[in-house]
Amino acid sequence: MIKPSRSSIGTVIRHMYLTSSETESLLGVLQALNCEDSLEARRVNAGRHLLDLLQADYFASYEWSEEHRQFENRVSVNMSDTNLHRYEAYFQFRDPITRPMQRMRCAVSVNQIMDHRDFLRTEFYNDFLAHDGLYYGVNLHVFDGDCPVADWRIWRSRRRDDFSKRSLEILNLLSPHLLNATRTARRMRVYAAQRREITVATIRSSTGLSDREAQIAYHAALGRSDREIAEVLFVSLATVRTHLRHIYRKLGVVNRSSLCRRLSEHS
Repeated sequence: MIKPSRSSIGTVIRHMYLTSSETESLLGVLQALNCEDSLEARRVNAGRHLLDLLQADYFASYEWSEEHRQFENRVSVNMSDTNLHRYEAYFQFRDPITRPMQRMRCAVSVNQIMDHRDFLRTEFYNDFLAHDGLYYGVNLHVFDGDCPVADWRIWRSRRRDDFSKRSLEILNLLSPHLLNATRTARRMRVYAAQRREITVATIRSSTGLSDREAQIAYHAALGRSDREIAEVLFVSLATVRTHLRHIYRKLGVVNRSSLCRRLSEHS
């Protein structure tokens, strides 16, 4: 995984003239995207920091399935699961704003797509968004080449003002980091699927890792987070992280993505 460099973070901060509070929230977004938790956990944590950064109230994020031609794998903050299930089953196919926003390939507000008075008269607003109190919205959709891959959907309640141009600029500067996190997580899923038939014994014999290291490497290759591995193996989180450092050093890798590639060479 490519971590955001200090220079790239500094560029964002200097370009946007962020306050100390905004800077802390922005760094929280970047750290969430580049940690070694599952993609779902990263998206939720990034969403919480985005709400602080943009002074917003609601967050949802989907991945785009080109195979099924629909949005899937949702995570959310401050939104009703029941209402979001209705979106997935019905409203996403009658949604007048999200697909046009997706085609923009950048951060875009609802008011750039549709006059707000017209928007407030839609079924989509009255029977879906209004249930949770969503009023002003902005979406960021990222593409990998020509393929849409993931999004951030951030909303404010009507007690706030609409999003400013500055909010959109901040999101656009964060776009490459969302794309990188999504690419890496997708590669890990592919490797995890390929590794389902590999056993701990196979890893141990082909790499020279200890029994415990082989167990941890196996679960890491399946895409489990440090905390999930600790729970499965009944060890502390610190123990998992110590073993992972040893595994990375022994195998000459730097993160889970390169660990998966290294193990695939021995499958």
